[in-house]
Amino acid sequence: MVVALRTLGILFVVGGLLWMVVAEVVLHEGRGEQVRLLLMGGAALLAVSVILSLTGRVQAKVAGKHCPRCGKPVSRGQIYCPDHLKEAVNQFRDSQHHKGEGG
Repeated sequence: MVVALRTLGILFVVGGLLWMVVAEVVLHEGRGEQVRLLLMGGAALLAVSVILSLTGRVQAKVAGKHCPRCGKPVSRGQIYCPDHLKEAVNQFRDSQHHKGEGG
């Protein structure tokens, strides 16, 4: 969503600048209100995308990682807490062992 808002904002700004050039050079008339509306809309979309991006990053830092089975905090780079990591490894080994038996 953030990328879509950022892209749309950039398109609005570029479109506004292009419309300003086309209106002045080709049509020989000022379209100031339309250009201003496009530029303000693009700037607003860019601002919202930046705010959402920063909010998402802060929220990820505050929330941190938790074990999906028990909800305990886990260390960086880990998925499970130490107890459930052992369980997951043992379950994986068992499933691999059973596959090797032709099951």
